Amino acid sequence: RADSFLPVRVDLRISTHLPCDDERFRRGLRITAGCAPRIPSALKPLTLLVATLTGVQVLPAADTEPTPLNARAAVQRSLPFIAKAGTAWMKERKCNSCHAVTFLVWSHNEAAAHGLEVDQKKLTDWTAWSLADALSDQHWFGLRVRTLDRLKADGVPETLLAKLRPLISGKNYMKPQLFLDAMEKVIGAEDLARWKDKLQHAAALPNNGGGPDTLTQLLLGRMPKSEDTFAKDYEAVRSLLMEWQEPDGTWQTQGQLPELKWTGEKEMNEATTLWSILGASAALPQNDEFIRSRERMLAALKNPEPGATLQTLALHLIVARKFGEAARAEKLLGDLLKRQNSDGGWGWVKENAGSDAFATGQALYALGLTGRDGNDPCVRRAWEYLLQAQGADGGWDVQQTGINQRPRKLNVYPCWGTAWAAIGMLHTLPPTTQR
Repeated sequence: RADSFLPVRVDLRISTHLPCDDERFRRGLRITAGCAPRIPSALKPLTLLVATLTGVQVLPAADTEPTPLNARAAVQRSLPFIAKAGTAWMKERKCNSCHAVTFLVWSHNEAAAHGLEVDQKKLTDWTAWSLADALSDQHWFGLRVRTLDRLKADGVPETLLAKLRPLISGKNYMKPQLFLDAMEKVIGAEDLARWKDKLQHAAALPNNGGGPDTLTQLLLGRMPKSEDTFAKDYEAVRSLLMEWQEPDGTWQTQGQLPELKWTGEKEMNEATTLWSILGASAALPQNDEFIRSRERMLAALKNPEPGATLQTLALHLIVARKFGEAARAEKLLGDLLKRQNSDGGWGWVKENAGSDAFATGQALYALGLTGRDGNDPCVRRAWEYLLQAQGADGGWDVQQTGINQRPRKLNVYPCWGTAWAAIGMLHTLPPTTQR
């Protein structure tokens, strides 16, 4: 009898693991009368069966299916998110930083190059602002190996150099007095008064420009169309980057990047060195001076094992392929693919519970530079992860605890990670004729 049946509610929950505690990123499907959820493409057969049996309406998953068209659409949705964060940083912080304005310019240049809708006037203005900031007078101070070499040549006694040697690091002092105050605590007021001028002269760093990483981002994010308008500025940026190279061929990390989860100082500076040589080689013709600098860098990093982060693994892969180490590049590519998580993405370090858009974008960037695109199953899995994880505002909510050693009050990783996700997807798009 019909009246003997109890009311039935169909409640199907299918969850996929994502690496974020934020409830917005706990993807679940709850199919009940009156709702029409988005269904990931891999679950279409199951949801069609449920729809047939229950009469529940199910929306097609065109926006999360890993196709070139949907990848392009995801990047297009991300641009306002990146622009909002980047322009706010320009207005409020008034500096490029290594995670804000340069990535605003880079992501939009990449988008324009791939035919996405970009406001060219705004992009030109952002580029001009970013280059002007990088080339403005921002001389900082700090103790490096070359600082002590200069002091020794200037006649500073070994007893004083011995006191300064333990202070050699990537620490910067933004004003002369801050540097001198720090030196006084180590060598005393009497020695400071005697050697003040030589100390300050030897410790003056190249015009900061945001440091090597920021300068590199400007060079890598440059598009050919900017050659006529900003050619001299980019040449000056590369010259400044080359000034930052240490005598041993490496570049040292600056700014807030030391706060990331590196295995140590060696990996941290190795990453900056690899980025720097890629930025310098991508920007302008390779003259003799640059080739000598490149050879010093390659000698300093002769066959090192990548550190723990996804970034250094990706960088070693890119550099090995770019500079003709085919066998090593093939091995590193295999290592990169082995680190792809079951959800399709990558995490900053292996110990992280899941994936994030920041590391996934970097992995896609490396794969794109090795010739892989959306026709590759690994790339499509990464696309699907990003398409499912993208927020309604166009951004990706990257948690800083997976990347940063010391949590900051201002979490910059949603903007930074969103820019990397956009750049990575654009670099793995197949030829524009394929949609």
